[in-house]
Amino acid sequence: MSIKNPDGDSHTGSVAKGGVFLREATGLVREANWADILIFASLNISWGLSAWWYFLWGPYFAPGGNLHLGILLVLVPMLFGALAWAFLVTIAPRSGGEYVFVSRILHPLLGFLSSFGWIVANFVWIAVLSAYVADPALSTAFSLVGWSEAAELVSSRLGIFLIGSAVIAVSALVAVLGFKAFRVFQATCFALGLTMFALVWFFLLTATREEFIAAWNSISSLYGSADYHTLVAESLRYIRSTYGVEAEYSWDLAKATPLMPVAAWGLIYPYLAAYIAGETRDVQKSMTIGLPGGLVLCALSWWITGALLERVVGYEFLLATAYAYGDGLKLYALPFPPSFHTFAGILAPLWARWLIGIGFAAWTFYYALYSILPMSRIFLVWAFDRLAPEFLGDVSDRFHAPVKSITLISVLGLAALAFYAWNPGYLASFTAMIPQISTTFMFTAISAIVVPFRAKTRPFYESSPVSKYRIGRAPFITVCGIIYAALLATLLYYYFTIEGLGALHMPSIMTLLAAYVVGTAYFYAAKWYRRRQGIDIDVVFRELPPE
Repeated sequence: MSIKNPDGDSHTGSVAKGGVFLREATGLVREANWADILIFASLNISWGLSAWWYFLWGPYFAPGGNLHLGILLVLVPMLFGALAWAFLVTIAPRSGGEYVFVSRILHPLLGFLSSFGWIVANFVWIAVLSAYVADPALSTAFSLVGWSEAAELVSSRLGIFLIGSAVIAVSALVAVLGFKAFRVFQATCFALGLTMFALVWFFLLTATREEFIAAWNSISSLYGSADYHTLVAESLRYIRSTYGVEAEYSWDLAKATPLMPVAAWGLIYPYLAAYIAGETRDVQKSMTIGLPGGLVLCALSWWITGALLERVVGYEFLLATAYAYGDGLKLYALPFPPSFHTFAGILAPLWARWLIGIGFAAWTFYYALYSILPMSRIFLVWAFDRLAPEFLGDVSDRFHAPVKSITLISVLGLAALAFYAWNPGYLASFTAMIPQISTTFMFTAISAIVVPFRAKTRPFYESSPVSKYRIGRAPFITVCGIIYAALLATLLYYYFTIEGLGALHMPSIMTLLAAYVVGTAYFYAAKWYRRRQGIDIDVVFRELPPE
């Protein structure tokens, strides 16, 4: 496949033969199918972890907003966003994510900065989400079964570091062993996560409001926390007096729109499977089923969970626990955060509490792998494009995996984890979403909008099956990009204007701004260095990297 430049010159294979690319083949093997991509997308959204965020922080940031409508407001436009990603990797079926198509469609610097910033953010996520396996996942599980000392141990700084380190080590091993190990690992996590939801739904479906109130009052009395009715009454009074909010639950659109940035903590993340497009069989089918499919399944699981919570727990209770926990009121004194799975857990026998707790941990356990594996593919394609040292492009003949890149990433991830374990307030912010939305996602949306119209990219767009999809005279990929960009702009408005969503967390902002300054300097330094070697990197970006 070639990309013609605006002057009409064609570069089909000549670059690789001329030695500008690192070599003529990556060594990666196409093994993933549509089911693997569906699971990948579902896990990266994390139906379980993001559901906890949504049902806890949704009522907090949008009191009275209908939870089902909030899901719908993100789901519908994000389906077009998922298709934009699927179509772009169909056009450019290579591993490496948006770096590959943004650098070819828009500009090499934009592609590099997007992926460089993504890598910086994901070192944050390696630390934060590996730590989440210890606390809140395992600490909550231990608390639910009465192992209070174990819960305290895993939530300590040392406990967080040791468990997080084990998570990173296991993830690195799985990444090194290749795609077969990856497939088994993610399928196991997914199965445990689905088991958790099945149990949560069963115990919420078979319980009455009165039974939940009795179970809540029983566990609250053990820790000196407020009983159900006191918690609701006092928290609602606190909300009215402190915030001036009368949180009447309704389908009012104005009340529901602030739920969008909270729902987006999960629903804008099916994209990650695109980073292994070069290792996926029948890319168009796999991505167009897997990415939107993960979104739909997640939304369905949230809708079912939300409906059961409203019936058994009650919306006023969700609102009360959100503010009591979020604002640190003495009304809430339980040793774990309020969560949909703990609400079901207190209704369940001991064996089911174990499975619910382990299932929730499974929804966080794979996240280190989901940072390590895509980052190693970015490093690989950087090396092929001569923007990174050659050793980062090495692929093991035995495992078909970039072992050296995986090792480097894992070591740096452990360092980030150590920093986070003893400085949790520094990196713990959703500010990381701002640069990711404004670059990685927005550049993808813009690429989808313009790819049919740019002279240098029109040939490989027209040669792909994506060009057959149109709405009237408009390319469907362009329509998808426009809707996706509108969603992203809406989310950026909320992330920039609502302090609690992390927009004003200055340490995170400065860290990520520095990443783009460093990334720009590095990009032009690499071009200068390669030019001194007689290699013109600009030629690289006239065609796709080798397979």
